[in-house]
Amino acid sequence: MRRSETLLATLLLLGCTLPAVARGQSNAAGSGKPVAEQKASTAVPLEFLLDSAAKDFRANPPHPAGFRHVRVGHVTSGVEGTMYMLCGEFLPAQEKGKPEWTPFVTIKTSGYEQYLGAQAASFCKRPGVVWDKSGDLTSTLQSRLQSKQ
Repeated sequence: MRRSETLLATLLLLGCTLPAVARGQSNAAGSGKPVAEQKASTAVPLEFLLDSAAKDFRANPPHPAGFRHVRVGHVTSGVEGTMYMLCGEFLPAQEKGKPEWTPFVTIKTSGYEQYLGAQAASFCKRPGVVWDKSGDLTSTLQSRLQSKQ
């Protein structure tokens, strides 16, 4: 499920409602780095997001040859509440040419949405994302993709 209109609307809503720097956090604006990294209660959304991302990558091309920099985080707004997301990069499986790492984001909505490329990259790099300290989930996502094929 890749709908750019939904992502654009979500980004506009979040951009209007999220402060650039939350109270008590240092400003990382312009660095492309998250404003804060802290432990979040993401156990249930994490499992859902990993399963949803693996399902979507199996069902829709381009299929991944590998993943890197996979992590889970969330943004909170007064309008949307808490929105959990799984961000990372994948290497599309291809037979010729130089492969390039492609950003992706899987967002927990009433179901889920998955986006690839520049939209995913900008969503995952925005200020206000709180990253879970569970660490790199690359091998976990790779295992989910392979175990359900």
